Amino acid sequence: MSDAMMPSQLKNAIADEKYKFSKYSLDKVRNRQEARVIDTMEQLLSGGGEFCGCRLCVEDVYAISLNAVPAHYVQAGSMILRQQPPSQQDLARVVQDAIDKVKVRPNHPEQ
Repeated sequence: MSDAMMPSQLKNAIADEKYKFSKYSLDKVRNRQEARVIDTMEQLLSGGGEFCGCRLCVEDVYAISLNAVPAHYVQAGSMILRQQPPSQQDLARVVQDAIDKVKVRPNHPEQ
């Protein structure tokens, strides 16, 4: 059965197993930069413009951006340790660089 045909509950169960260690689910541990990158992408790409916007291009911008900033993993309900995250200006610069890279070399066939 392909992913597209798989019921969402079954997809979630498979994903949950992927992030399981012993009897514990680790799927709630997240990189705090993920949401910040998504918000910044929304701000920078909301105007449309020349960016393709297909799934592969969006995922590439997301991955390139996350690889360029230090990860800051936390678990739900944990104390946030005082670690200075990248400023919003630095994050915007990182995401814009990723957008520019993907525009020049998209990871999909010509459309």
